[in-house]
Amino acid sequence: MKAQPQSAKSGSVTRLIILLLLAASLSACAANPPPCVSGPAPPDNVVYLVKHGWHTDIAIPANELCGNMTVFQRIFPGVKILVIGFGKRTFMTAPVHDSGNLVVGPFPGDGVMLVTGLSATPDLAYKDGVIATLNLPPGGAERLSDFIWKSLKTDAGAPVELRPGFYLGSIFYVTTTRYAGSNTCNTWTADALQAAGLNIDPAGDIFSWQTLSGAEPLASSVCAIKGNP
Repeated sequence: MKAQPQSAKSGSVTRLIILLLLAASLSACAANPPPCVSGPAPPDNVVYLVKHGWHTDIAIPANELCGNMTVFQRIFPGVKILVIGFGKRTFMTAPVHDSGNLVVGPFPGDGVMLVTGLSATPDLAYKDGVIATLNLPPGGAERLSDFIWKSLKTDAGAPVELRPGFYLGSIFYVTTTRYAGSNTCNTWTADALQAAGLNIDPAGDIFSWQTLSGAEPLASSVCAIKGNP
């Protein structure tokens, strides 16, 4: 395959940065979902899409993990919900200090996966965000687990740890998937949901609001996290 000229690559990144700024203004116009009402335990056969600003995560009840992914039940003893998010390694593993960090964020680079073990549902664990609850089709949990596992770099049947996360119960893992403008955290989330058998089209999903909008028609509920510490 012929290499893409450097000028074309730079132009693509410039367009992506412009779209990021435009998306920030558009997202402010979106309707606000109702506040989440906490349940005693996660229901069966569901997966959560959690939107935090420009980023999306997938949150999976621990009893839905299948195959190789059950290793995380041992890595995080007592876990109820496993939250998984993909992103650019240098961007996710270092705090954002200024707008310059945001500008370089869209450039291609190695990927990373942040995995967090929760002892409660996401609405109780996070202080803000939007949650869409999606019912998995038959076999969806197995397909979703398989997709995520294939995104992880493994060694001797275990995911390769990069470093601890920024807070208790979170770990960064090395991925086989690279980050790019056409494969963002939100693209990866949409790909994972589609792999699970949900009728979601990841084509063109760059921003979190696009991924959430694609999932909303399939969701049994969509609610906003408000005010949790």
